[in-house]
Amino acid sequence: MWGSLQCEYPSAHLIDLFDDNNLCLLNDGSPTRRTPPSQNPSCVDLSLTSSNLASQCNWKVLSCSYGSDHLPILISLSQSVPISPMPFPPLLKFRTSKAKWAEFQQFVTSQTDLFPEITVENFLQTYNDFISALLTSANQFIPIKKSPKDFIPSPPWWDSECTEIIRKRDEMEEVFMEFPSLENYLNFQKTNAKSKRELSLKKRNGWSRFCESLSPRTPSSLVWKKIKNFRGSFTDSNPVFNDPSVWLYDFLDRLAPPFVPPENCFPSFSPSPPSYDRMDDPFTFDELCSVLDNLHDSAPGIDGIPYSFLKKCSDSSKLILLSILNKIYETGFVPDSWKHQIIIPILKPHKDPKDPSSYRPIALSSVLAKIMEHLIKNRLEWILESRNILSKSQFGFGKGMGTMDSLSVFSSEIRLAFSRGHHLVGVFLDVTSAYDSVLLPLLRQKMLQLSLPARMVNIICNLFMERYISVRVQGTMYPPRIVWKGLPQGSVLSPILYSLYTSELDSSCSSDCDILQYADDIALYYASESIDDCSVRLNSAIQNLYIWLVDHGLSLSGPKSSVVVFSRKRLIPDIDIVLENETIEVKNNVKFLGVYFDSRMTGTVHLNYIKEKCEVGVNVLRSLSGVWWGAHPYTQKLIYNAIVRSHFDYGSFLLEPCNKSALADWDKIQAKCLRIICGAMKSSPIKALQVECLDPPLFLRRQYLCDRFLYKAVQNSCHPLLTSLCHLSNFIPSSTYWTHKEAPCLFKSYEKIIAASPLFQFPGNPLFAVPFHALVFRPNVITYFGINKEDPGANVRFKKLLNEQFPGWRTMFTEASKLSADNPVGSAVWVPDMKLTLSFKCSPRISVFSGETIAIYEAVSLVESHNLNKTIIFTDSRSCLEDILKFPLRSRDVHPINLKTRELLFKCHSAGIEVALAWIPGHSGISGNEQADICAKWSICNGAETYANCFAQDLRSLAKIDLNKRWNDAWNCTRHVKAKFYGSLQPDIPLKPWFFEFQISIIAILFKYIERYNIKL
Repeated sequence: MWGSLQCEYPSAHLIDLFDDNNLCLLNDGSPTRRTPPSQNPSCVDLSLTSSNLASQCNWKVLSCSYGSDHLPILISLSQSVPISPMPFPPLLKFRTSKAKWAEFQQFVTSQTDLFPEITVENFLQTYNDFISALLTSANQFIPIKKSPKDFIPSPPWWDSECTEIIRKRDEMEEVFMEFPSLENYLNFQKTNAKSKRELSLKKRNGWSRFCESLSPRTPSSLVWKKIKNFRGSFTDSNPVFNDPSVWLYDFLDRLAPPFVPPENCFPSFSPSPPSYDRMDDPFTFDELCSVLDNLHDSAPGIDGIPYSFLKKCSDSSKLILLSILNKIYETGFVPDSWKHQIIIPILKPHKDPKDPSSYRPIALSSVLAKIMEHLIKNRLEWILESRNILSKSQFGFGKGMGTMDSLSVFSSEIRLAFSRGHHLVGVFLDVTSAYDSVLLPLLRQKMLQLSLPARMVNIICNLFMERYISVRVQGTMYPPRIVWKGLPQGSVLSPILYSLYTSELDSSCSSDCDILQYADDIALYYASESIDDCSVRLNSAIQNLYIWLVDHGLSLSGPKSSVVVFSRKRLIPDIDIVLENETIEVKNNVKFLGVYFDSRMTGTVHLNYIKEKCEVGVNVLRSLSGVWWGAHPYTQKLIYNAIVRSHFDYGSFLLEPCNKSALADWDKIQAKCLRIICGAMKSSPIKALQVECLDPPLFLRRQYLCDRFLYKAVQNSCHPLLTSLCHLSNFIPSSTYWTHKEAPCLFKSYEKIIAASPLFQFPGNPLFAVPFHALVFRPNVITYFGINKEDPGANVRFKKLLNEQFPGWRTMFTEASKLSADNPVGSAVWVPDMKLTLSFKCSPRISVFSGETIAIYEAVSLVESHNLNKTIIFTDSRSCLEDILKFPLRSRDVHPINLKTRELLFKCHSAGIEVALAWIPGHSGISGNEQADICAKWSICNGAETYANCFAQDLRSLAKIDLNKRWNDAWNCTRHVKAKFYGSLQPDIPLKPWFFEFQISIIAILFKYIERYNIKL
C-alpha cells in the first residue's frame, strides 16, 4: 500500500487504525530510507493527514538525505497560507567582516589626496566629498548585506569550511545515486561519517568561543537564544506587532513638543568667538587616533557609515578628517547630517507596550558627529574633574566611580545610624524624563558662567539645539520633527552634560539632609533619634529640591518615589513625606541602584530576589548537561560565573550581617550549580565541589570583593565612604547593637587598610592631576626591540641593534626585585656611561610591578631634570610599558606613577628632549640589564626609602592572596572531617580546575573523572 515489497502482520492493524480515525496516507510508494545496493528499498516513513486536507496536499521525497539515512519528505499545500512579516532591514548595510580593507584604504587615499587645502570657505564641501569617497569605496570593496528573506538562518558556528564539508558530502551522494554500486555506497558512508565528525568539532569549538565571550553583563535571554540556535531550535524572530499609532505620536510629542519654542532655544549661527583657552586649540592627531582606537562598530546614523570605515583609513586620510573636524570646531558650523538623528524606541522591561512612557528613545547619530563628541568629551571631562566643578554627591558616570560607591555610602550610613540607636529615613526620587527635559539655553548659560572654553560651548550648543529626529519603528521611518530641548539618549556627551546641568542640585537641599545622586536617581536621607525631626528636615529638603527642579525644567515622578524608614524597632514609626501636596508612599523596602534595602537591614528581600534570578541561570546550566552536545565542564564554569555568580557578586558584601537562613539559600544554589558542572551526585560534599571547580565559598568571595572595592576607593582621600567607616569603627567595639552581630565586610576591609598604612592617597582621581595634553600624548614606547629571551648571544645582538637603530643615544636600564613576600622591593636605575646608580627601597606591600614603574619614573625624571637628550631607557617589564601606552581617559585603571611618567615624557617632548622606552627580555645575558638586576637586589637593603608608602593597586592584588590563604585554612580543617578521600588527593587549593587541561568531550571527561577518583569523592 505504501510501497514496501512485502506485507507484515502489524500492517493490517495500522490500516484499520487509519480507517477508524479517518486518516489518509500520502505516501506514493517512493522509498524513504537510503539502503545499500544489496538491500530492497524501504518505505518506513509514513505521512498521514485528515481526509479534509488530503486532497490539497502534495507529497514528495527529496533526493538529498542531508547526512541522514532517511530521505526528507516535502509536503506542500496547494492553498496559499499567510506569510509572516519580513525581518527589518539592517541600519548597517555593509558586511564589514568580508571587506577588502587594503583596496578600500587605497581608493579612499587616492580620492582624499586630490582634495584642496581645507579652508573656512570649503570645509563643508570637503566634508561631503570625504563622505562620498568613503561610500564609493565601500560600494566597490565591501559586500552588501542581502535583503532579509524568510529562511532558516545558519547556526552561529557555521563558516565557509562547513559549507565545503557539506558540498563534498552531497557530491558523493549524487555519485551514489547515479551509479548505485557497493563501492560508491561505502565511499558515501565514509564521507558522511567524516562530515559528521568535522561538523561536531566545529560546533564544539563555536560553543567554546561563545562561552568565552560571556561576561557578567550578558543577559540570560541572550544565552537562551544562543542555546536554541546551537540546538537548531528556531522561533519567529520578528517582534510582536502592536499598532504604533496608539503610542507613537504621544511619544513624539514628549520628545519634540508640537509648538513654537522660545527664541533663545535656537542656536546662534555666528562663527565661534576667538578663544585663548588652550582647551580650545585644534585637536591633535594623537587625540583622534586615541578616540578611533577605542571605538567599535555599532548602529550607524542616517549616512550609514560605521566606525570601521574611518579606522581603516590611512594616516593621510585621517589627517584630512582631522582638518575638517578642526574647522568645524573652529567655526561652530556643523554638517546637516550631524543634526539629523534616527530615534529607535526601545521598550523598557516589563512595561505596557501601549504606554508612550514605556519606551526609551535611543538616538543614532552620524559616527563622524560621535567622533567629534568623543573628542569634546575627553576635554570637557578633564576640565570638569580637574576644576572640581561636578557635585561630590553625583556618582553617576564619573571616572573611577560607580553604583557601588553610592550603595556603600548609603549602607554604611544606615549601619552607623543603627549603632547610635537612631532612625534613618530615606526618600528615593526619580526625575521624569531627565535627559529629554534639559533646557538647552539654561545649559549654555551654565557652561558660560563656569568659564568653559568658548568654542567648546558653541559647538555643543550647535550640535544639540534645533535637531531633527526621525523615529524608526518596525522598519518604517517617520517624517522628521524639530527638537529644541533635551539631550539625546545615546550621545556620549549626554551623561556628563546632565551631571554639569545638575551640579548645583545638592546645594538646594544639602543643608537639610544628605543626598546621593546616580545620574537621574536621587536619594535623600537623614538620621536622627526623633522621627519628627527626620520628617521636618526631609520635607523641607524636598520642597527646596522641587523648586530647583522646576526652575530647571525638570520634575519628579510621585508614583515612582518612595520612603523607607530604617529602624531597629519592630514597629516602624509613621511618617508623612509630601511631594506636590501628595504623601509619598512609605514602603518596607526599596530597590536602590539594583539592591533591595529593607527597613531592618535583614537583607531577606534582596537575597530572595537574587535567588529567583539565579534559578534562570541554573536552568541554563541544566540545559547544557546530559545531552549529546553537552558543554565542557570548564565552559559550564564560565557560564556559571557569567549568569549566576555575577548576581551573587553585585552588592552582596553590603548586606552582611543579614538573615542567615536566606543567605544559606545562596550556598545551596552554588552547590547545585557546581554539581551540574562536574556531574556529581547530591551526596557529594559541598566543600569538595568548591575545590574541584575552584569556586570559593561565597562568604570568602564576598569579603574578597569587598576588599578589592575598598582598596580602590581608599586611593581617593576625599571619598565620603572613608568618613562613614571611620565613625563606624568607633561604634562597633562599644555599641550594644554589635554585641551579637558580626562586623560588616566593609569594616573588616577598613581594618586591613589601617594595618597596611601608610598609603599613597590623592585628593581626587590622580588621572586629572596630570595635564590634559600629557594624557593624550603618545610617547615613544617600543614593546619589542628585536630580541627574544631564548636568543643565543643576546648581548651581542642587543649592541648591534642599538647601534643600528639608535646610534649615539645614551642608554639606561631599570629593574625591580623582591626576594620574598615579606621583603621590601628594590628598584634601581643603572646608567652605564655615567657609572650612576639610583637605588630605592620600597614598601614590602607593593608589587614588583610598582617597583618597575618607580624605576622607570626615576629614570625619566633624571632625563628631564638633567636635559639628557637622545636617551633610551630599557626595562624587562613589558606590562609597565603597556600600562604607559594605555589611553588613560579610556582605561579602567592606570598606575599613578605611570601617569606621572607620562607627564614627564610630555615635558621632555615639549622641551625637544628625545627619550624612548624599550622592552628587552630579562635574564637573557644583556649586560646592562644584568647590572641593573644586581643594583635592584642591593637596593632591597640599602636603597633610599623614598617610597615607603603602599599603592592601592597593590592592596587589590593582596586581596587575592588573602582569599587563597583563608580558603586553604578552611579546606585543611574540613578535609579531615568530610571528603576525606578527595582531601587525600587534593590537600591544597589548585591554581586551575583539573579538567581545564583536558580539551576533550564530556564523555571522555567523565571517564577521566572515574579513573581519577575511583567513583568516590
